[in-house]
This record gives sequence, C-alpha cells and structure tokens, in this order.
Amino acid sequence: MAFEITMPKLSDTMTEGSFISWRKSVGDRIERGDILAEVETDKAVMELEAFASGILIKVMAKEGETVPVGTVLGLIGEPQELTAEPEKDRTGADTGAAATAAVAEPPPAAPPAPEATEAPLQAALAAAALQDDTEHEKASPLVRRMARELGINLADIQGSGPEGRILQQDLAAASRTAAPPADASATPSAETPLTPQPGAVEQQSASVMRRAIAATVSRSWQEIPHFSVSLEIAMDACREVVSELKGSDRPLGYQALVIKACASALANFPLLLAAQATARDTPVNISFAVALADGLLMPVIRNCRNLSATKIEQEIVRLAEKARNGRLASEEMSGGNFSLSNLGMYGIDEFAALIMPGQAAILAMGAVVDRPAVRAGLLAVAPTLRVTLSSDHRTVDGAYAAAFLAELRHMLEHPVTLLV
Repeated sequence: MAFEITMPKLSDTMTEGSFISWRKSVGDRIERGDILAEVETDKAVMELEAFASGILIKVMAKEGETVPVGTVLGLIGEPQELTAEPEKDRTGADTGAAATAAVAEPPPAAPPAPEATEAPLQAALAAAALQDDTEHEKASPLVRRMARELGINLADIQGSGPEGRILQQDLAAASRTAAPPADASATPSAETPLTPQPGAVEQQSASVMRRAIAATVSRSWQEIPHFSVSLEIAMDACREVVSELKGSDRPLGYQALVIKACASALANFPLLLAAQATARDTPVNISFAVALADGLLMPVIRNCRNLSATKIEQEIVRLAEKARNGRLASEEMSGGNFSLSNLGMYGIDEFAALIMPGQAAILAMGAVVDRPAVRAGLLAVAPTLRVTLSSDHRTVDGAYAAAFLAELRHMLEHPVTLLV
C-alpha cells in the first residue's frame, strides 16, 4: 500500500507552504530519513524527510506551487505499484485503484525481462538524480530560491565558496551585471544581517515568509497594548571587553553581552517573560532578529541564563548563518520567551520594536557610538548605547519596565559579572 507524502505543519503559525523542489525522482529507492524535497514555510526553507521506505512512485507537487498543510505531495510504494492506477487524488479522496507513477505505459506486448525494461528507466532516473544532487551541492536552498526569483541560471555562475559553492555574494554580483548597478552591501557577520538588494525582491509577489510576517505584526499591533521606555547606557567597560577579545579564539560582540545581561536581569523581572514562563527559575530563551533578503527570522538561544557570554556569541553566529542559508529547524525558532532586535549595525541610534505574539516584551538596541557624556562632572566624549524596551501593558507597568532597564544598565556598565 502506498504511503502518502504530505505537506507537514512545520510551525505553529503555518497553514500553507511553497513547494521548492524534489530531491528525488520517480523510481528512486527511498529509505526512511532520506531527504525527499525542499519546502518553504512561513519562516524558512526546510528539507522534507521520508517517514517510510520504498520507491517514489508518484510526484504531485510542482515547483513554486503553494500547498496547504496536509496536502498530498507524492507517494512512496513498492516497485509493482509503478504501473498501478492511482488510489487517491491530491486531496486524499479515493479514486478506486492503487497509487501510480507518472511514467508511460509500455505498448501491449510480451513482457520483456525485468532487467531489460528497468535498465533504461533507471539510467535516466540516475542521471536526473545526479543533476539534482549536483545542483543541491552547488548552492543552498535560499540561494537557489533567490536565483529563481531573479531569473538567474546557477549553471552560469562561478561560485567563490568552498569547492565552487555559490554564495549569496556571487548571486548579488550576477544580478548587478544583469540589472542597473546598485550599492554593494556589507559582508554579513554575527551582528551584520544580510542587507537586501534594492529591487531584487520588491517586484516579486509576496512570499510565504512575507505573508507570515504581515500576519504576525498585524496581530501584534492589534492585540498587544504596547508602551516603550528608553535608556542610555555607558559602554566604556563593554568596549574594553570587546576590544580585548577581538581577534582571539573567543571573540565577543555587544549583542552577546546585551543578551547575557538581559538573561541575568530577567531573573528579578519574570513578568517580562512570556505569560507561560513567569516562574523565577524558568529558563530564559531569547529570540533575536536576523535580517534576510525578503524578511527576517527570529532564531532562539535557549537557556541563556546558564550560558556564558562567549557561548551566546557562538550561538548567535551559528543560528544567524543557518538562518541565512535557509537551514533553521522549526524547533530553533520556537520557545522564545523574550526578544532582542538589533539595528546598531545599520547606524540606528534607537527605535521601538513590536512585541512577538505570545511574549510580553522585546528590547531594541541601537549602535554603540561616541556621544557627549558627563564624566566626573565634566563634559566628555564616551561610547554609549541606547536601548528601548517595549512591554505589554496588560502585564507590565512603566515603573517595572524602568526598573528592569536600570538593572540592565548596571550590568552592562559593570560587565565583569557577565563574563564569569
């Protein structure tokens, strides 16, 4: 009996997904756990695993098609089912026969030996699979999707990555040669999210990610009564720490220090955590924003209170890289109970961010820059950071939020405790 491959629900908010491509061809042998296809959810491009073994006997989803959750994408069965009639249609309704593959039936004749019939088919399928595998190794799912949106053939691009792998920078360079010149963006780093290429995505129809962002921020704006409080923090000591560790085997950025300080301060301000996580000993799971070409993702650093600042920095780099390559797993984007949004790398001084639905607060951090400051009663120039805490007024009052920022400021102005 054929096993149905269906569009899975890969996140709490997912109702549909965009089918990207098949990684297997009709007739291929499938083992449980093999990667069958790639689908774009409302958060990322993800790989679809097989939950049964057998032969891929039919594919129904087409590249670029938007598919509701639960829709049948294809069928896995046994070799004899390759020539059987379909048992169910796309919606799962019975059609009165077994599942079938989209292959031409041989003309009526005496059945040849199995080896003679299967050899040409298997050879063709193997060639197609080799081409798919080569394409997959050449570029990440995100790069391939961006190439399709820009109308660029990856075969025409010489990759600058390891073993000729095509990177986003290569794709951006190729798009500039085919379109009016645009300003080059900075190379991404742990605190430098991808800068979208002007005109590269805006002309495309709304992606699954863009529609999900629209739904999330609309819900946040309509359902959560926000209020914001801001504070300026002296960053002299933090700058010394960052400069001291720069170039070492344990580099540290301002964002990691702020996340560690938030995790420590939240022990005394549990109302700022998500409603279901108000116990003092609740693990602090902090979401942080990563900008992509067509939106943003919010990966989660788990149990930040028990992680060192250096380990948090490593998690920022790891999760940001996976986000940009479309490799974040669903569990790496769920379970956050506090959020951080950082626009300092763009030179933004301060801003207010929208609270994630299901959470109670989000901290927005700007750039660490030299500003006029009073030191020992004298006017001086010193590095400072401006932060803004947006809170849910149903749960938190202004004095409570202000007290949290005061403790956060104390920790960042005396960062030794954050490094223990």
